[in-house]
Amino acid sequence: MALHGDSSGEFDIKSPADKFFTSFADDISSTFHIISKEKRTVTLSLSGNLVSDSYKTFKATITVTPAEDEGNGSRVVWTVEFEKIRHDIEDPMWIIDILINYLKETDENLNI
Repeated sequence: MALHGDSSGEFDIKSPADKFFTSFADDISSTFHIISKEKRTVTLSLSGNLVSDSYKTFKATITVTPAEDEGNGSRVVWTVEFEKIRHDIEDPMWIIDILINYLKETDENLNI
């Protein structure tokens, strides 16, 4: 297994892009590298015992764009880059799953 890796994906949400971006950007307590409210993009680094015990770096970039059909809803595009401290460590899919679930739950909570 390589020490460096990345993963990316996208999914649709029901919330308007500005409302969703403001909600999750205000809620995240990780270290921000870049916040671009104009582009609705956040780049952050995750750290802490569970992350730093296995990964030298873990960086996530999240961008929210309005739906192309001009209706309600938006598209979330995410990219994760990481560097493991050893070759025998698994790729951080569990962290990515938590991130995606958090973003989807944020959307659900905004549409209750």
